[in-house]
Amino acid sequence: MKKIALILILASTLLPLYAVEQLVEDRDVKEIEFSTAPLEGRAKAGVAVGYPTGLVFGYRLANWVEVNALAGTYFDGFTLGGNMLFTLADISIKGSSFPLSVGPQVNAEFGNDFGMSVLGMVRWEHTLEEIPLNLYLEGGAGVSLIDSFGLAWAASLGIRYVF
Repeated sequence: MKKIALILILASTLLPLYAVEQLVEDRDVKEIEFSTAPLEGRAKAGVAVGYPTGLVFGYRLANWVEVNALAGTYFDGFTLGGNMLFTLADISIKGSSFPLSVGPQVNAEFGNDFGMSVLGMVRWEHTLEEIPLNLYLEGGAGVSLIDSFGLAWAASLGIRYVF
């Protein structure tokens, strides 16, 4: 046993010295660069807390329209949702911009039963100037179509990183 331990200690001491001698020459290392220039200020990703809660992603197509996606939960299964919001007004408070947007949202709920709802959403948001964060408050009401016909609603507070 002592012989095996001595051989392992000797090998672990001498092997790195041999490896360092073999690796001292510089070699070309492939560089992979990811550019976010096409997304500059248009893409946002983060989390929403509320009803539903989950991961959110938004992409501003123009200064007046944005598409958003949600992967989260209404607390009784998995939810996928998407909306298209149209900016009605850009409210200025002390020189800061607070866009107010409205638009349709469709949610698909996967739990014990499959459900789908269509809602009318209202969002009020603000993008911080000092750091690339976007904060928003949104809510809306609509109808549940597939699982059971009735009232559906959603309300959440979100924070997203602006690329």
